[in-house]
Parts: sequence; structure tokens; C-alpha cells
Amino acid sequence: MTEHMLAPTDDQEKHAVTSDLHARYTKAEALLPHNLKKLIQSPHVRPNWIRDTETFWYRNRTNEGVAFVLVDAQAGTRRSLFDRVRLAEALSGVVEKKLDPADLPIFEIEFLDGAIRVDVEKQRLEVSLDSYTATVLGPAPTGEKRSPDGRWAVGRRDHNVYIRDTTTGEERQLTTDGVEAYAYASPADATASQVMQENLDVTMPPLIVWSPDSTRFITHRLDQRDCALMHLVRSAPLDGGRPKPMTYRYSMVGDENLATAEFMAFDVATGEMTQAKCEPVLMPYVSPIQLDQCWWNDGGTKAYWLAGDRGERTVRLYEMDPGTGETAVLVEETNETTIQYGPHFFDRNARVLVSGEVLWWSERSGWGHLYLYGTDGTVAAVTSGDWLVRRVVAVDEEARRVILTASGREPGADVYFQELYSAPLDGGEITTITRDGLDHDARPSQSGRYFVDVMSRPDTPAVSVLRDGTGAVVMDLERADASALFAAGFTPAERVVVKAADGTTDLYCSVYKPHDFDPAKKYSVVDEIYPGPQMGALAHRFPLSGGVMAAERSGPLFAALGFVHVAVDHRGTPLRGKVFQDHARLVGDGQYIDDHVAAIKQLADSRPWMDLDRVGIFGHSGGGYASTRAMLQEPGFFKVAVSSAGDHDDGTYHAWWGEKYFGLVDEFDFAAHANAPLAENLSGKLLLAHGEMDDNVTPHLTMRLVDALIKANKDFDLLIVPNADHRMLVRQAYWLRRRWDYFVRHLMEETPPVYRIADIPLDPESLADLLGG
Repeated sequence: MTEHMLAPTDDQEKHAVTSDLHARYTKAEALLPHNLKKLIQSPHVRPNWIRDTETFWYRNRTNEGVAFVLVDAQAGTRRSLFDRVRLAEALSGVVEKKLDPADLPIFEIEFLDGAIRVDVEKQRLEVSLDSYTATVLGPAPTGEKRSPDGRWAVGRRDHNVYIRDTTTGEERQLTTDGVEAYAYASPADATASQVMQENLDVTMPPLIVWSPDSTRFITHRLDQRDCALMHLVRSAPLDGGRPKPMTYRYSMVGDENLATAEFMAFDVATGEMTQAKCEPVLMPYVSPIQLDQCWWNDGGTKAYWLAGDRGERTVRLYEMDPGTGETAVLVEETNETTIQYGPHFFDRNARVLVSGEVLWWSERSGWGHLYLYGTDGTVAAVTSGDWLVRRVVAVDEEARRVILTASGREPGADVYFQELYSAPLDGGEITTITRDGLDHDARPSQSGRYFVDVMSRPDTPAVSVLRDGTGAVVMDLERADASALFAAGFTPAERVVVKAADGTTDLYCSVYKPHDFDPAKKYSVVDEIYPGPQMGALAHRFPLSGGVMAAERSGPLFAALGFVHVAVDHRGTPLRGKVFQDHARLVGDGQYIDDHVAAIKQLADSRPWMDLDRVGIFGHSGGGYASTRAMLQEPGFFKVAVSSAGDHDDGTYHAWWGEKYFGLVDEFDFAAHANAPLAENLSGKLLLAHGEMDDNVTPHLTMRLVDALIKANKDFDLLIVPNADHRMLVRQAYWLRRRWDYFVRHLMEETPPVYRIADIPLDPESLADLLGG
């Protein structure tokens, strides 16, 4: 510096830091999921298979806008589904709104001969693909489930079900005796997302499963009449006025009474109901219909569902004759700890073959494998070994082979990435279809003769191909282009293997470096946690490439803000075998926090730019519990935590979760599992956040921790978001900004900028998933 140059003043330095932070917030906002879609072209193919055909369509976002592609797998053809410009003109003429042909708001399509039906601007429209004339059929129906042929629609009203002829509009009431808490086609109150439906002004469709030929559907009648009540208060009603109470059924761990369900089938032509001739099954939380664990055979002559006992130590596969109601248990399995129906709780790796045999996924060996149950009562292993069958993709009964995905089978490979294999049903050598080190997400047609394979990994954008029933590639579909994302400063996470706190077990981690990374600097570290057991935190695929659910979504955001972001799948998370997943329940909670401390310390040993004096942690739902647990159990290591929607005492959470994954009240110490007894340990900065109308992880679970912290005379911060449900969709932008601010202020030790994240729109495809569409 020369004598004529002046050193910057404190105010100038402060302004420079604030400007830099504002720029970082802008970068982070650009990487939120709804904005991320603008940065990745052709992110992955999500096939919409058309009934029982080998034809599907998909939306594909490119630089030229959203394209609609039709693929005939059998013919090997791929073409535009329609002329976007002509369709936009036709639709604009009847909905009285100018539609952009590059961004048509079409997410579901019903196919007719030479025409399609779509819902646009709350109108149901039919469009000829020859003349491109559009006809308004009426208001777009909501809260109904259409038959595969589009002829019928079933809905719920006043606890009963009705059926509507979509061609004439004629409606028939199928039941009349449904009452409050004893309703047809209804989910348990705790999973009904009642608050979300009110907030978004939407209606969930009934819980039914149509037969493939559209002549019948199966459903259940849920009995919650003896279940205890839960109460919430909407302090700031959407329409104003006095606070409004909401009361609903919600069984907690140890409650005497849980919900039960009676299954029945309805004949569409006659309206006749045939009830299953078996005892009601327990259904304390999630319906098998919500989880694809209720289905029909291809001929529509048999219906099946999976159900377990209390705590799900025993699971049964039921078969029902929809004409007579005769019911049989095809498979029953019992285990000392909870039984999984697949690697995740929402999986269904059971198949009933035409031969009457059952292909069944089980962890009886300690690893998830396939077993074949013969009609003569014999059971034979189809796969075996210290690796995990992830998904049954298709079964070729004539060839007596099953196409499956599995992880952990290839020596030296990432244990989480799924490869494709073919296995003989009658035992024998397994054929490897892929060995490319990518994660394969297979999406089959109804017959399984073809499937879309979306291949990706955290550092590799997705490639989508079409494969036939042998696994051979039939057609290349799309290759994701993430060049704009990389140009925005994105760097994929580094994937690292470290040792657990036991010094022996391998743990997988991801590490996102901050934007404009300088190895000579020190950076504060943010750990994103989800405790399991049903899912982990670690993402195994490139952003927006689909695949299995993972909690870790925020790595790119925190990297843009200037943090090192870490995710660890500790002992107690899935996809690593039964002993690994059951770990927390078998040995207690403490060790998975120990795993995080051990993992972060090992990462920092070879990454001196990680500042272990400034380590924070956050998580949502189970992660809300775990992040607070980390602060209370390791107060000398974790300095800042943001815990949202945390189930801080699973003993007063809903029964299904605690009893399935931890144990019954006489088997597991829920008091020691709760966070409140550790309140005295708090020494760092803690922000607790909760949606006031969270009807899943209810606010009392945070407020009882608040009470304990007050009794312990501890300082902490609390954010209650009016009207927000468990997903925190209400005021989401504000909540995200507050989380960023908290870590910037208390971990980065900088003053957050004055910043407002733009309102976050709800993605229509995500909404369809939430509603079971």
C-alpha cells in the first residue's frame, strides 16, 4: 500500500461483507429445488405408462421449454406427443387465458382414440389431436380416483364412497353407513394431511385400488372410533376470525386402542360390496394402499394386501377373492425385531405369480433377499449373500427369471449404488446386467416387459434409457445437461468413507465445499442429519435425478452460503443390512451421535479447512429430534443447531413409528430416548421451529422440550409458524431464510444480510405425489 492509499474503514469492511453475504444468499436461492429445474435440462425421465400397454409418455424440460414425448417400447419409436403450439392455441381459446406452448401446465393425460383429456385452469378438457379442437367437459374433478380406462371415478363424501360415470356424469352412492371415525376409503387421521388439504384447498383422492380391467376396486373401512384424540388450534385462520380448534384421532405409543381396517371389493356394474372374510387388520398409521402394498393380479381375479401386527414383528400377505370374499394368508413371517416389507417402509417387494408361487423379500438372513414360496409349502432362497436386494423390477414367469436391483454386491463398489441383475427363480447363478458404478432407478411397465432405467450418481447427471425384460438397452431416451448448474457455481459433493465410532464399521459421508473454495481458509461446518431407521440423510444421486428418498437436500444451498456441508449415514440407517439398521434400537441412541462426531473429526484430519471449533447441525422431523439430541449429548462439539418439526419424545408420538422401529412400551426405554431429560446439557445456540398445525409430528413434541429447557433455565430460540403443517409449506421462504440466518449469525459469526426469499411455488408434480396422484 502506498502512502496515498487509505485503508478501508470498519464501515467499508462491514459493507463489503454484507454485500458478499447478500450475493451468497442470491446464489443459494437460485439453487432451491424450484429454481434448480431451470438449471438442469432433461433431468430424468419419469415414465407415465399407459394402462397395460408398453407405451408411455413423459415431460421433458429443455432449453426450448417443456416437451411431451410419447414412446412405444414395443415398436421402438419415440416422438412428440402433440404439436405444442397448436395445443396451446386450442386450450387458450376455451380457458380464456393465453397459454405458453413452451410451458403447458399439463401433468396428467387421459388417452382416447385420436384425442386426449387434460385438466387446465380447473377445467376438464378434451382435445382432438387431428383437428386440435378443444371442448370443455366441465370443472376438473378433484378428490377422485379414475379407473384405468377413464370411464369411472370414485370419490369420498361424508365418510362414504360414490362412483361417477365420467361419460354421462351420473353418480351412484355405493355406501351409506359410513360415519365419523368409521369411514370408507379413508386414511388414518394422522396421515390424512387434513391441514395440508385445507391450506392448499385440495382434496385427497379415496384410498382405493382399481382392478386392471376397471370392473372392480378394493378399499377398506377404517375404524378409529376407540382411538384417543389429538387437538390443535389454528391461531391465525386463513379466513380470519377466532382461533379454530382441530380435533382428530391419533394413537400414541402404548395406547390401548389402535385403528383397524376391514377390506372389501366393489363391483362397478352392480355396485355390490363384497367384504373380505377375515378379521380386521391393524392400521394405526399408513394404509397399504398409500404404500403400493395393496394390488391386483393381472386378470383382476384376486386382490392382495400386506399387514402386520402391533410393532410389526409379524407380517402377513393376504389374498382375497373379490367375488366371494374368501380370504387366505399366503405368507406369514415373524421376527424378533420389526419386519421391513422392503429396504424402505414404502417398498413392496412381494409378487404373487400366475403359478400361485410367491416371490417374497425378507431379511431373515440379516440381509434383504428374495425367497420363493411354493404352492406345496416349500421355501427356497432365490438370492443370498452379504448384499441387499433393493427392488424387484420384473418377473418373467416363462423364462423363470426375475430382474432386480441390488447394492453392495460388487467388490470395492459404493455399497449404496444399485446395479441391475437377473436371477433364476429356481436358484442358480445370478447374471450381472450392469456394472458401471451408477445408481440404477428402474421404472417398469405393468407387464414388466420393458422398463425405464435412470442412471445417476451424486457427481453424474442422469442418463435415462429404455430396457427390455432381459435388461438390454432398447433405446436412449434423455441425457441430463447440467452445464448451467455448474456455471452457477455448483460442485458435486465429495463422497468419503470413514469409520464409525466403533473404529470398525464403514460409514459413507458426503462433503460439499463452499463456493469459491480457498484451501488456505477455515470454514464452519454444517451437518445435516436424519437418524433413520426408515431412511438416511445421504443422497445417492445427482440433483433432480429421482431415486430413493433421502433427507439431504440442502448441501448445494449451504455450500453457496459459504459453509462446508456434511451428511453422514450412521449406524441405524437403512440399506446396509438388518444389523446396521437395527443398531440404535439394539444398543441405544447415543452411538449414532458418536458416529457423527467420529466421522466429522476423520474428515477434518485430511481437510484442515474444516473448522472443528465451529460445527453446527440441523434436521427436520426425525432430523429435528436428532439435531437437538446432538447438541445435548455432545455440547462441546456441536455449537449451533436448528431443529424443525422434531419428534423430541417418541413415547408421545404416534404409535406406528415408535412401536415399529423401537419397540413396545415394555421393551424400549422411551423416557431415555426423549430429549427433555438432557435439557440441562444445553450450552450452544439452539433454534427450535415447528408448524403450529403440524398434524403428524404435533407441536406438543417441541413444546414439552421447551418446557424442560425453561425449567433448566436455558436460553434458546423458538419459531412457531402459524398454519404450517409438517412439511412447513406455509411461509416456507421465510422459514428457510431464518435457518440460513441462524447459522450465518451464530456459526459463521457474521451479520446476515437483509434478504427476502421469493415465495416458493408448489410444484404440481410434487403436489400429485403428496395427494397420491
